[in-house]
Amino acid sequence: MVRDQWPVASGRRVRKVMGILGLILVVQASYSQEKKPWNVDQICGRVEYLKRIPEKKHTDNYSEKRKSLKDVPLELYESSENQACCEGLKSVGSYVSGRNGQFEFRPEKPGHYWLTAKWNGKEYNVGVVYEPQKKSSTLCSQQGLQIEDDGSASWWITVTVD
Repeated sequence: MVRDQWPVASGRRVRKVMGILGLILVVQASYSQEKKPWNVDQICGRVEYLKRIPEKKHTDNYSEKRKSLKDVPLELYESSENQACCEGLKSVGSYVSGRNGQFEFRPEKPGHYWLTAKWNGKEYNVGVVYEPQKKSSTLCSQQGLQIEDDGSASWWITVTVD
């Protein structure tokens, strides 16, 4: 009888251990996929909508179509590191994007912030770490908030390589 019960008990243990391992892997994977805040020396730029269009011959490749978004309400919230957006956070400024999607915030102090945009009935949030520099080379026209067709948002920046 002991021999008959050992494989059953062993199978239960294996399933339990595998379940715990699976849970650990899922939690770790979701944590590693969290978007990290962008370090910026100016909180300014353009709000753009990005649509990815798959190529006909190579469906894994995409071309991008960008459109500047005007009249988008933006809000900047003061935050602390690893603090979720945005309920209960202090708003430090609001702005409505201009004709070419341009916006600019001038926070009083460096730190963690959430930038939110409301467009097409949805709210989009991007975390930024504001680290002002005395001699900034950042051009507001070459960075900003990107709203993607999959419903996500991220910070974008143009990098020029010589």
